Amino acid sequence: MSLFKSFSLGSTVLLAVAMLSPAHALDIKQEQINACVKGATTYKVADRATANKLCTCTINVRSNMTIGQMWEIESYAQSGKDPSTLPYAKRMQSELQQCADGLTLNPPQKPQ
Repeated sequence: MSLFKSFSLGSTVLLAVAMLSPAHALDIKQEQINACVKGATTYKVADRATANKLCTCTINVRSNMTIGQMWEIESYAQSGKDPSTLPYAKRMQSELQQCADGLTLNPPQKPQ
């Protein structure tokens, strides 16, 4: 495939996405929150309100990670190094723990 054809296809897709009305566009962050809430309630880790608080917080923390940080974590993991030793990974872990502070969370239970 030539560079022109690749560019043309990519441009077409980008244009199609840009033309979507807001009602048709997906809110990926909200979809992640919804999936998290569904999992937490399905496995009875928390009620819906608590799960929503926890999931909104954790997705917000995770969404602050840069692509470069994701790549560095992946590189560490692939090379056998512990990514949790990275300064921003330590900070993120602390922030994630704060998301759960004060919430009543149960051990996961198998759905019926």
